Amino acid sequence: MAELSRPEVTISYSDQGDGATVALLHGHTFDRRVWRPVLPALLDAGCRVVRPDLRGHGLSSRPDRGYHVSHHAGDLIALLDHLGIERAAIAGFSFGGGVALEAALTHPERVAALALISTTLPDRPFEPIFMDNLREVARTIRSAGVAAAMAGPWLSGPLFARSFTRPGVREATLAIVRDFPGAEFLAAERDRVERGWTVPERLAEITAPTVVMVGEHELPGFRGYADEIAAAIPGATLDIVPDRGHLLPLEAPDAVARMIIGLARP
Repeated sequence: MAELSRPEVTISYSDQGDGATVALLHGHTFDRRVWRPVLPALLDAGCRVVRPDLRGHGLSSRPDRGYHVSHHAGDLIALLDHLGIERAAIAGFSFGGGVALEAALTHPERVAALALISTTLPDRPFEPIFMDNLREVARTIRSAGVAAAMAGPWLSGPLFARSFTRPGVREATLAIVRDFPGAEFLAAERDRVERGWTVPERLAEITAPTVVMVGEHELPGFRGYADEIAAAIPGATLDIVPDRGHLLPLEAPDAVARMIIGLARP
């Protein structure tokens, strides 16, 4: 596996294939492995696929601070610079979608297209049922360790409940999140990034072709993010995947791959 060393963090990544570049950003507690079911179709379609592990995840390093979406977006742009990639289609799953939105607003010249899958919306609060679950995960990490939190409240929480009715999805998820190091939860201090704007109020500035994909049975809060983003970004398309939940790269990899290929190779 290749690495990019930055002053405060080392980013581990995979770089495969040739052609139009797609950068795939995973969600919180996951790593690049969540894209494995999608990867073969992208490579067969002639895409170059870059899959970083976000800082604090997978094989990337675990700094004591720096987990705001702006830090992750900075890592992404530094990786594109490192690889000599001027523009890429950015596909973000869950928290990775929030990172993709940040990159599209702060470095629009680098983003050729946006694929936002089960995405978060930075600067919008989580719905209470999900926020309560995150608090329980944090308490369990502090009291019993990261592994106990991942196997316990995280996997049994509301975000994945519908997804886990699909064969093999729970097992595939556990195989990834059991390796989550919990760096953000254990950070020395909370990130405080002061700026005079929010992502929601600037969505209309995004000009990159955008598809927002969400499962039919997604949590209401995440479905609300999808609706808001699709309505605010000019020309964006909302794609609702029938009978699926939050974990679309694992539940519906063919649909996800087709959508990304359509954006990367219009």
